[in-house]
Amino acid sequence: MRQENLYETIHAQPFRPFTLVTADGSRIEISHPEFIAHFKGARTALVLGEDESIKIVDVALITTIEMGPPVPAGPIAPEPNGA
Repeated sequence: MRQENLYETIHAQPFRPFTLVTADGSRIEISHPEFIAHFKGARTALVLGEDESIKIVDVALITTIEMGPPVPAGPIAPEPNGA
């Protein structure tokens, strides 16, 4: 995978949760852009798990990025007439 693809996925607006699939079949869930650090052009990415685990991923070994639905920016306002 090209480093630019990962960088663009992380910084897409609006952010969409995604899963990195690596050459060995590992799946790494990214639910928020603050859980992954990847500098433009870098060969590696640092992924922080919600359980405080850390994974260093070789971007060249990522075979697929599976995109989830967009995350709303905030709560959806209730109907003004209460319906």
